[in-house]
Amino acid sequence: MSVLDSSAIERIATPDLTSDALALIEAYSTNDDVIFFLGRLVCQGAMVDCAPALALIAGDPSRREHARIAAIRGVMAVGDAGQKERLWETIAADSGPLHRAVLAELFDWVAPTLRGIEMLLRAIEHAAPLQQFNTRGVDFRFQGLIIRLPLMSDKAPHHPLGCLVEGLSSILERNSLIEYGERHVSEEFAWLLPPALHAVDRLVAARSFPALSPAAISVLLMASTLKYRNRFVGEYENALSKNVPRWPVLNDLLYWASIADKRALLARQNQPLVDDWQVSYLGHFWGFGPEDFERCLEWVGSKKGDDRFVAFSLCVRIYIDRDRPAAWFTALTGAVGDDKHLETILYTRLNPKLSPDWYDLDAEDSRWKRKHELLERRQKKGRAGWIRALEANPDRILHPSGIKPGELSSDQYHLLVSSMSTTTTSTNRHGSADWQGLIPEFGMPVARAYRDASVAHWRAYRPELRSEGANSSSTPYALIFAITGLAIEASEDSAFALRLTQDEARLAFRYITWELNGFPPWFEQLYRVFPEVGRKAVELELRWELQHGAADRAAHSIIHDIFYYAPWLHRDVSLVIIEWLTNNEVKNADRLRYCLNILTSGETSPQALAKLAAAKVENTTCIEQRPSWFALWVNTDPASAIPQLDLVLGRLSPKIASDFAQDFIIELHSDRHGTGMRVGAYRNAKYLKTLYILMHRFIRVAEDIERAGKGSYSPTLRDDAQEARSMLFNMLVEVPGSEAYQAIKALEAEHPEPRYRRWMAVQARERATKDADEPAWTVEKVRAFEGAVRGQ
Repeated sequence: MSVLDSSAIERIATPDLTSDALALIEAYSTNDDVIFFLGRLVCQGAMVDCAPALALIAGDPSRREHARIAAIRGVMAVGDAGQKERLWETIAADSGPLHRAVLAELFDWVAPTLRGIEMLLRAIEHAAPLQQFNTRGVDFRFQGLIIRLPLMSDKAPHHPLGCLVEGLSSILERNSLIEYGERHVSEEFAWLLPPALHAVDRLVAARSFPALSPAAISVLLMASTLKYRNRFVGEYENALSKNVPRWPVLNDLLYWASIADKRALLARQNQPLVDDWQVSYLGHFWGFGPEDFERCLEWVGSKKGDDRFVAFSLCVRIYIDRDRPAAWFTALTGAVGDDKHLETILYTRLNPKLSPDWYDLDAEDSRWKRKHELLERRQKKGRAGWIRALEANPDRILHPSGIKPGELSSDQYHLLVSSMSTTTTSTNRHGSADWQGLIPEFGMPVARAYRDASVAHWRAYRPELRSEGANSSSTPYALIFAITGLAIEASEDSAFALRLTQDEARLAFRYITWELNGFPPWFEQLYRVFPEVGRKAVELELRWELQHGAADRAAHSIIHDIFYYAPWLHRDVSLVIIEWLTNNEVKNADRLRYCLNILTSGETSPQALAKLAAAKVENTTCIEQRPSWFALWVNTDPASAIPQLDLVLGRLSPKIASDFAQDFIIELHSDRHGTGMRVGAYRNAKYLKTLYILMHRFIRVAEDIERAGKGSYSPTLRDDAQEARSMLFNMLVEVPGSEAYQAIKALEAEHPEPRYRRWMAVQARERATKDADEPAWTVEKVRAFEGAVRGQ
């Protein structure tokens, strides 16, 4: 079945086809290609009854990976909790090896709970070995999981992110160890250290208690081992090197853990550790500066045994690094007292002579460097031979033998990787479009052949759409090469879009959703030239995403990108969105938020928005979204919406009403999600006062969370709701004129919290003062204000 036929059938997938799909699954259960198609059909059509049949295939390690992935996606998208749990248990219990593409799919379905983390760790333990340049999307999707895991309060009984760190630390300590450094690392599972560091980095940045756990300390120590061995430890190294020293509790804990590790290593050789120079050269995340001198000097008096000497050596090092302040020398000599050992450390460090241990360590370091240099020379020699072959025959890049149109040759792949390494790290796919960066190493003929090959490649390649079942969390290098060619052609020709045929434009639009961060730079230009083709391309993916938003958990969203990166497109897609919302539900809360903001930004009339919101308030089947619809209704028609909101809140139990009010007020005007509806019809004195009183009734001050002076924290729903409630009054006091004065003055008697009423009187006076400081009033304005004051 062709891709086109497949996508055409999948776009009409509905639960009505469940019995047919189930019959096909049972009839073709052994055909992996058919199951791949049917798994996507079940997922997109929400065919719940097909989950048990797919679960048998999803849990079968003998099946090819693409069939298992489709089956897993189907079960996880439509299965019930029990079916998902049983599938997880089956995969976790299997002895493996688990294909890495299957493992990558599992990351998207991990529940952010201790049980979810436990199942994932068991699956990771029997993952297939890592192959260089072929991670099968594991790294990217592992990062996505770590970002999704919540940062819990220190008082919370369970910390999923801390549990993940603990599990990864345990796996990294398995057999087949890299035996250099203070903390050994499993060679087989060393690929887990970058994500483990990512998880620790999140904990450290939030100063979360699990960052102080033995597991987190172990991960940080393992990183020093791999860093010294010139192994990649992740992009979080720089952040940790800055954040760890800023947290003295963690910094000191990590420092003394590294000392303990090194001491245990030397003890096997009957050697003491009385100085930290044997540790500091490894590149640990801990660090000490002038501000730490006094704290470290206190250790000299409080530590016991050899740790006391280590602490003193650290103080001397800080003293030397600070250019030997006279006052610090007095403090050091005072700490020495009558201790001859400390006196020896002080004067030996001030007038150093290298010890035999130092020479042994330096010799070992030199051996490692020679081994690494030998490996580098071999690699450079092989690369030099490859470059000479390309220079002799650049045409092999443009016309590779044995390669079909749309496929990527080995030469093209390695040149693509080389071109990516010549540019700075970018979140965009077109970061590799700088083909001229190849010229210094490869010469102009080779670089030009690479450029021409990539431009030709985008026309020969046909990227799969998400509406056709594409997995956008993993990008083939052949696709990156095509995106590169398209970016090159568009950047070099200002009339690029005008030179394309309609078929070429239709193909180019298939690439727009593959950008990592928004849309490619050429998208708007091409859309302006081919508006009808572009509109159909966008609408196809937009409708698919709206329909499958509940089950789809891909990292990229066209609705998200349209909202943030293509405001020029909002007006064109507004009609599609409002028509869809009128007749359907968007069950993904984030995507609903993007839709509503696109509508308000896209110049949809307030009347149309109010009509839609009022209907959804009454008829939505997603009860949890009613606060969002009320927020839109109040934004567009507060006269009708606010009384109805008051009635709804009054019918709910106190706890549910409070939660409802919190969700509503945040959606109304908070920037917690980086969005904000723009209509603002409620932003006048009358409605602001009414809303302010209403929110105080259901978000009671007596239940507020007091954070002042209690250290760092991660804001909760309640924190945001309190801030949003206060924002109503901040808006009110900024409204000029007698109506605002009258509203604030009325709060002196009507505020639900009596202790706030005196403050209302002060604010009313300030509002009157500000109005009096404005330019001279007309006679009519003076009379209006006088009437308002007398009315009090």
